[in-house]
Amino acid sequence: MPHSSSLILYNAHIHTLDPDRPHASALVVVDGRIVAIGDHTVIHAYQDKAPNVLDAQGATVIPGFIDTHVHFTITGLGLLAVDVFGADSMAEVLERIATGAAERPVDGLVVASKFQPELLPEARFPTPLELDAAAAGRPVYVMEAGGHWSAVNQAALALLDLHDSIPGQQFDESGQFNGILSDEANTVAFTKLWQRYSDAIGVERAFDEAAAEAVRGGVTTLHALDDMQDIRALLSYGDRLPVRVVPYTQSKDVAAVKALGVGQIGGCGQVMVNGDFGPHTAALLEPYDDDPSTTGKLYYSDAELDAYVLESHLAGLQVGLHCVGSAAVEQLLNAYEAALTRHPRPDHRHRIEHFELPAPGQAERAKRLGLILAMQPSFNHFWPHHSEYPEVVGEERALRVDPVKSVLDAGLHVAYGSDSPVTPMNSLLWMHSAVNHSNPAERISAERALRLCTETGSWFSFEEQDKGTLAVGKLGDFVLLDSDPLATPSQKIKDIGVLKTVVGGLVVYGS
Repeated sequence: MPHSSSLILYNAHIHTLDPDRPHASALVVVDGRIVAIGDHTVIHAYQDKAPNVLDAQGATVIPGFIDTHVHFTITGLGLLAVDVFGADSMAEVLERIATGAAERPVDGLVVASKFQPELLPEARFPTPLELDAAAAGRPVYVMEAGGHWSAVNQAALALLDLHDSIPGQQFDESGQFNGILSDEANTVAFTKLWQRYSDAIGVERAFDEAAAEAVRGGVTTLHALDDMQDIRALLSYGDRLPVRVVPYTQSKDVAAVKALGVGQIGGCGQVMVNGDFGPHTAALLEPYDDDPSTTGKLYYSDAELDAYVLESHLAGLQVGLHCVGSAAVEQLLNAYEAALTRHPRPDHRHRIEHFELPAPGQAERAKRLGLILAMQPSFNHFWPHHSEYPEVVGEERALRVDPVKSVLDAGLHVAYGSDSPVTPMNSLLWMHSAVNHSNPAERISAERALRLCTETGSWFSFEEQDKGTLAVGKLGDFVLLDSDPLATPSQKIKDIGVLKTVVGGLVVYGS
């Protein structure tokens, strides 16, 4: 991305996160990089080289936040879809869908995003008949917030051409399709209907929307986990965006990913190792408490995952794959261990995405293999360990969900992100969630959380020489906040506002 500007910042309260100079009040960016940092005296020699001057008026300045797990295209498309997040009843969900449908062509697909059935009094998905009535017969696709199950009406189902052998189509007691899709059927719906919606909206418009959302949240770099066609489009369009993007291609075609010239492969979507807790597709080593007949589902055979990881590893790519449950983590640990044993590679920085419910000993094993964890602490903010988890996986396992502190105690490198659109690209919310974890044993300090949102994130993409702290020679990527997150009462961190976001010395959010 071509962000390269010159800027003098002064009258600031700067947390540099650089141990050689942890605090400063002024800095200078020339041609996109920091050339001086310290007190107000450092700016005098650069007044001719950096004509843009910004008086921070005492605002707190920190390194730019790095979101290590974003579904970039879907985030943008979701911002343009019918947003049902926060609806307090099924009636409100249907009312929002009806309003959105009325703004679309009579045969146009209506997409509703961020649906959370577990938070509604009815605790269910809308029925096909309800969706028909709300959308006046238009095809409707309702994606649950985590993306692992969805609801469609008959008009949308007709667009999918699902044959009976595809698992995940759910039926009521009378044998009628109830509109709910999980497992492979949900993947088919996701692939076909989001692509149809993307074609109608335009992927570049989605990129612009998602990028604007990122910088509003103080994000200066994000890791985009997207499908092949979207990554291709993003590589040609990314220089026009106000945020730096690191692409992770969700594809099993290793040769094609390598040919793109990117260094990363994996994510969620068609490459994820398992699903999620809601539809019971998160793969566990022990049965679900509320349904002892199942331990969830692995989406690869052992041989398939071993081969995919080995091929990616031999291609020199950094691998990161979605693992929620303990059995999925175990399968991926085995695949990484097999590849690294046969072909050792120092500093590979292979990743595990989410690591939500590991079994005892798995964090330590991941550490021995040199693996790193891309985690999303705000999962715990929206779905605390004491909410539905005790019923689904039992009290003991519920205490191990979203292990923010224990993975650090095991010595693992961890960086934070949003999994947007699952949770917002609200960087202060990540910090808040880690500091105020619902399980007191998993809480960490604000300073430690800040580093996981910034410094460690740069290391995850081999960019620690350029990002993560504020020091001479590094990129001029930083955020101005209306309060100091290291001095704010812990319960108020999420309320801190982003005043300005600066990328390469250029103010990309805030006047």
